[in-house]
Amino acid sequence: MRRWITLWACILALLAMPFAVTAAVVGDENVTMTPADQVGEMDNQTANMTIAAYISQDQNLTRLTEAISVAGLYDTLNSGGPYTVFAPSDDAFDALGNETVNQLLNETDSLTMVLQYHVVEGEYTSANLTSMAENQTENQTGNQTENQTEGGILDIFSGLLGMGNETGNMTTLTTLAGEDLNVTVSDGEVMIENATVTMVDINTTNGVIHIIDQVLVPASVNLTMAENQTTTMQTETPTETMAENQTLVGVVQ
Repeated sequence: MRRWITLWACILALLAMPFAVTAAVVGDENVTMTPADQVGEMDNQTANMTIAAYISQDQNLTRLTEAISVAGLYDTLNSGGPYTVFAPSDDAFDALGNETVNQLLNETDSLTMVLQYHVVEGEYTSANLTSMAENQTENQTGNQTENQTEGGILDIFSGLLGMGNETGNMTTLTTLAGEDLNVTVSDGEVMIENATVTMVDINTTNGVIHIIDQVLVPASVNLTMAENQTTTMQTETPTETMAENQTLVGVVQ
């Protein structure tokens, strides 16, 4: 009798195992899907906003929002496009210094040029930029190798070893200001001129936004850095003092 009871207990245990495993799997799937759904909702929120609308509500882009308003570019970024915007953070504007920022805000033409220097026609995601940089670098390397054939065996080896591409993969984009931006991609990091992209691929209804850590200033705009000028004058003073002292020593001798 005991044998029959033990046998039936084993059979019941085996029959119950698939239901337990199924329940566990379903539970795990639910836990895994929740974060993905939340991320999807966040993407949908930005995808339903224009570039101008997103920038105006981002608490890390308040100074850029003010600059866009002063320059009268809100409508352009709200209805035009598609555009790719490299948006300087508040910290990037702070790095310029208050005097320089105020100078820009008071000179509308210069401010407009600076802001347009951050905008490119077309939609370029981080994947697009990386692919473009790699392809352009490969084409340049191939052309250099062909041209170096006439220069000798050493030039060919330097081209094959990548010695002519010290800055990494690079491409250029033409901005609304009419001037080019150098885009460099190295080890997964995207740089726009000397600025690092700190957040990529904020998708909107009329383009994409990338956050950068520096304000880009085109060569055509001349900004007066009052603080830097003061520093330069202070560093020149000791040199002049030393020259005067040397003259006095020579007179005494």
